[in-house]
Formats: sequence, C-alpha cells, structure tokens
Amino acid sequence: MQEKTWRTCRLMMNGLAHKVQYNQATIDNLFLPFLRRMSKSQQKLGRRMVVFLAAPPGVGKSTLALFLERLSNTDETLVPVQALGIEGFRYPQAYLNTHSVEQAGQVVQVVLLSTLKGSPETFAVDKLIGKLTDMRKGDIRWPIYDRNIHDIVEEIVTVRRPIVVIEGNWLLLGEAHWQNVRSLADYSLFIAADPIDLKERLIRQKMTAGSTYEAAVKFYQQKDRLHVERCLKKSWPADETWQMLSDGDYQLKGRIVPTRMVDRNALWRRPDVQIDNTLLGGLNNRNAGQGIQPPLYDEGYAHGMEEARKVILKKLYESGTMSSKAILDTFQVTAEELRDIIK
Repeated sequence: MQEKTWRTCRLMMNGLAHKVQYNQATIDNLFLPFLRRMSKSQQKLGRRMVVFLAAPPGVGKSTLALFLERLSNTDETLVPVQALGIEGFRYPQAYLNTHSVEQAGQVVQVVLLSTLKGSPETFAVDKLIGKLTDMRKGDIRWPIYDRNIHDIVEEIVTVRRPIVVIEGNWLLLGEAHWQNVRSLADYSLFIAADPIDLKERLIRQKMTAGSTYEAAVKFYQQKDRLHVERCLKKSWPADETWQMLSDGDYQLKGRIVPTRMVDRNALWRRPDVQIDNTLLGGLNNRNAGQGIQPPLYDEGYAHGMEEARKVILKKLYESGTMSSKAILDTFQVTAEELRDIIK
C-alpha cells in the first residue's frame, strides 16, 4: 500500500486556530472532483446552490467545510464556496434555561432543554428553514454560535458566494420538523464513520481541551454517543456519501447520485413498466410466447409498487415521523391522494 502524504494547514474557526491534515491523494481525487461537479451544477442551476454536509460528531465536518472553501479559491475554474454551520440556529441560552421538552423512553420525562444542548430539539428549525429559503433569493446575514460566550450571535456573517456548503449533524435527520429542512438542499453529502473511531476521536478532543480522561469518557457516554448514534441511524440517505477512515482520511462510499439534485422525488413516481423497458419488455415477450397477455405483468408490477408506496407513506404519517405537510412537500403526492392513503 502506498504511503499517504499528509498536507497540513491552519484554519480559523469561531475565532480559534485549528491545525488539520488531509491526504494529498484525497485532495486530488475526492475533494477537487467534488468541487468541480458542484461548480458545474451551480452554473447549470443559474442561482446560489445550497449543499448540505451532514455528519455525526467527530468526523471533522466543520474544518472540512472550511477546507473546501479554501480549496475553491485555489483554482479559477472552480465556483467559489462559502462554508457555514448551523450552530447559530440553536435556541439562545436563556431560552434553553427556561424551556423543557418531553423525552420519550421507557418512561416519558420532562427534560430541561439546557441539558440537551446540541440535540435536534435545541434548534430553532423554523428559523433555519426561513434562512435557507431566503438564501436562494439573494445575499443574507447568517448567525453563529460563539464558543467564548457559549451563546448565539445574530446576523454576523454575510452570505455572498454562489455555492454555500452548510455543515451540521442534523441536516438530513428523518425526524419531526427536520424533515422539512432536507428538501431545501440542492445537493447533499453525508460522511459516515465507525462509531468506535468516533468514540476515540471525541474523547481525545475533550482531553485536548483540558478534560481528564474520566470526564471525557463520561461526557461521551452521556451526550456525544447519543448524538453519534442518532445521526448515523436516523439520517436520510444523501446524494453522495464519504467514509471517514480510522486515520482521519476520507474515501468515497458507494455511488454518486447526481440526478437527485434535479428531481428529488424520482423514487416516488409510478414505476416504469412500459413495454420498451428492457427488463420488463423481455419478461413480457416471454409471457406472450406462452400465451399470456403482456399487460398482466405490467399491471401487477405497477399495482404492487403503488401499494408499497402507500403503505410507506401511511406509516410515516401514523408513526408521527412526518406530518401531512412534510409528506406533501417531500414526496410526489397530492393532498387528495394523501387523504385517501391515511384515512
């Protein structure tokens, strides 16, 4: 195996300098091709392009987004990128200190939001949706979370660049009101990782910040572990997925699905069962040779897929995973069809 050549750089984040390393081969063969594809897509789109970078805690998504921003400035053929985080959409500390939420489990408990800081429940999702909507129309101001005062600072960053990479744990979360956030991305990237690797990285980060080993482990068990598991298990599939390796490097995982940026509801349309479909056409021709009318397979296949689609949408609604509005906004279904499905 060829030895990796690591490139070191310093990035400023929340007023603090961070030293990061990336494999040069990964920069050349993953990061730059990604930026080239996003540049072409933005030029075709003809407006500001919003890219989600979602990942669990510990994968280095914030520094990666900033590095992609810097990298976009090194090649004049690339469309400039601006990196933003969603931490500024947390509720203010005063709100967290005075509001609570019901937390499900074996016993439903009323928990103060300040004890859940960083979890999906502690974000002002409607506010985020509003900013993401306005972002497509023109330049806006974006809030940040200041780790020096441990609170949000409103309207501090001006969003000007044609491509905006927004990073956060919960951008693709398939829960409650977060369902409505996902549809506002023109393209999405998810970074997966082995939870064991993340545990080691998160504990090490806490110790680097001054915690003892015991305190770092306790914090991981009580907070970070829950966020890692929730993000990895409850996030919707992205248009593209990278895998973080144990040494902190990244590689492409699975295939890229660029067509989702054009039509996000393609999977929810009626299936292609026309006779010119290669697979179905062959089966129908074989049935025709046996005296079976071709439409029988077409109709059966279409009916089965349509019924499966209805079952999935009904379960999403009845389980409380998605509201009727979220289903209408996300999937290709009319209000009348949805009423028939959930009645």
